[in-house]
Amino acid sequence: MFPKFDRHTLLFSANSFAAAMLALYIGFALGLPRPYWAMTTAYIVSQPLAGAVRSKAVYRVLGTILGAMAAVALVPNLVNAPWLLSAALSLWVGGCLTISLLDRTPRSYVLMLAGYTAAIIGFPSVGQPGAIFDVAVSRVIEIGLGILCATLVHSLVFPRPVGAVLRHRLKSWLGEADHWALDVLRGEDAAAIARDRRHLAAAASEIQMLATHLPFDTSRLRETTGVVSALHERMLLLVPLLSGLADRMEALREVRDNRVRAALNAVAAWIEAGAPRDEALDLIGRLEALAAHRRGASWSSLLIESLLVRLSEAVRALGEAHALMSRLADPDAPLSPELDAAARAGSQRPMHADLPLALLSGGAAAIAILLSCATWILAGWGDGAVAPVMAAVFCCFFAAMDDPVPAIKNFGLYSLLSLPLAAVYMFAILPAIDGFPMLVLAMAPPLLLLGLYIPNPATMGSALAVLMGFCNAMALQETFSADFAGFLNGNLGQFVGLLFAIMVTAGLRSMGVDASARRLLVRTWKGLARLSRARQAPEPAAFAATLVDRLGMLTPKLAQAGRGHDFVGVDALRDLRVGMNLVAVQTARPDLSPEGKAQLDAALHGVGDHFAALAAGEKRKPGEDLLARIDTALRGLSVASAASAVQGVSGLVGLRRNLFPEAPAFVPEVAQ
Repeated sequence: MFPKFDRHTLLFSANSFAAAMLALYIGFALGLPRPYWAMTTAYIVSQPLAGAVRSKAVYRVLGTILGAMAAVALVPNLVNAPWLLSAALSLWVGGCLTISLLDRTPRSYVLMLAGYTAAIIGFPSVGQPGAIFDVAVSRVIEIGLGILCATLVHSLVFPRPVGAVLRHRLKSWLGEADHWALDVLRGEDAAAIARDRRHLAAAASEIQMLATHLPFDTSRLRETTGVVSALHERMLLLVPLLSGLADRMEALREVRDNRVRAALNAVAAWIEAGAPRDEALDLIGRLEALAAHRRGASWSSLLIESLLVRLSEAVRALGEAHALMSRLADPDAPLSPELDAAARAGSQRPMHADLPLALLSGGAAAIAILLSCATWILAGWGDGAVAPVMAAVFCCFFAAMDDPVPAIKNFGLYSLLSLPLAAVYMFAILPAIDGFPMLVLAMAPPLLLLGLYIPNPATMGSALAVLMGFCNAMALQETFSADFAGFLNGNLGQFVGLLFAIMVTAGLRSMGVDASARRLLVRTWKGLARLSRARQAPEPAAFAATLVDRLGMLTPKLAQAGRGHDFVGVDALRDLRVGMNLVAVQTARPDLSPEGKAQLDAALHGVGDHFAALAAGEKRKPGEDLLARIDTALRGLSVASAASAVQGVSGLVGLRRNLFPEAPAFVPEVAQ
């Protein structure tokens, strides 16, 4: 029994098939040497969202041209030195892959494609180096044709805009943030709050990835890219702010100060009313005034002060997010001058990048290609060029995964399963038909069925493997020729490349979910150690962007890893809160007296030493010495007259709560 498919999935499959057949027909009409490349490309470029099709199309064209230029430059000059040519193409693929992995947006497709396109063009052209330019031009035309057909069909036939999906996701995210804030203010149970925060952190990164397609969209939202960017910044800040609020509320247990309790109720009522813009500024002013009104240096007073500071920041971020959401729905919706300027400027915040892992992935790809080339050259295998080509493709396709080996094996298995179907078509069905209309009818059943499984991320890889294996194995050309020996020999090369890709990746690159989670944690801890020793506070939204992105990647990994001994006590969101508290403390530092700076620096150095020890693999809790340093800095800062002292106090209170949640209450005065 087949699963149920919605109308979007059915339309996607029909559009993709129409685009592929159009590309194949034009390829036949133009007399292109490999028109099936255009057909396969149409499927590879096709995406459920029209804007994603266009963005992928642009990046694929650029990558194809760049890869073709590399092949044209390398093959004629090195064709008489096959080992040197193999090394050059391997290094090109590995280098392009390394750089592409440092950018986790769809832009990375440019360099990844430039890498394996050079292999696809270069290796099969070794026997005819004089024709390399013609082959490269044909490849670019065939790829461009597939891209053009896919873009036209998916853009003109009932397109599904990115803007509509993105607006729905943003609205849903903001509604969940409101719900999280109300849970915190009402003192809901920790399980509900934890559920809210885990989902929002992962969704923030997902929304950023979706927004990268927005400039290529046809919806009106394309004109509001800056508004979406500004809204995403507020989302990034809300994750640690609301998490910090939950921590302060948990520490206070109960707020007995009537004015503070009334302010909390006012914020809850404001959120329930839809966070109206006109009331936000008055509410922020009220909270800031309450925070600036020092109640003394007792622990409960400092907790309330910190709570009010975080609450005012959360109200500002939440209010601005709602105002920006209103601007997305109505271009004439008013914004404050500052918020309007931010929306017009727009900026994309940094995401997590792992240079050592990217270098390892690039190196694994280069070695797998070299081994495939060695097999091809030493065996004198005429059709062996397919092996390094497929090694390059497999290593590039799955390099972003923690452990690419299962995905490579799965792709190889489903490619193998496609061969009997391709053989039936080549040697039984296609010889019995004549004319392009009959070819379309014959190709429709398998391609339309496979197209239904591509939009689903769980089945996309398997469906594409069967589809690409089926189309490439048949190698449809203007003149039909069914050569069984050539069919077997060509496909044998594919599995030799697959074997080397699996062997090298398994030996050099694969890592389990535990190791991947540990790697992300170590990167976070090293970053916090550096931040603790810095003397200039980074811009909060930019700092939060990377940490929230890591949090979104880390949360599901920790869930898969379970609560093994390596992850006992690990709380990625707590590390995020520590980072934002460090930013707040460093913001207050320039206004302090020399004595106050020295006390603060001693505390920050202690925090840096703690996280550096964690990154080095030392499993230890922060020591009593660090608690004493934080308390000393807190005593000095709690009576400081600088305007920024309120922020500094809030940051130190947050550090104390997050690093020493079970510590006795802070004592304002040291006993003489």
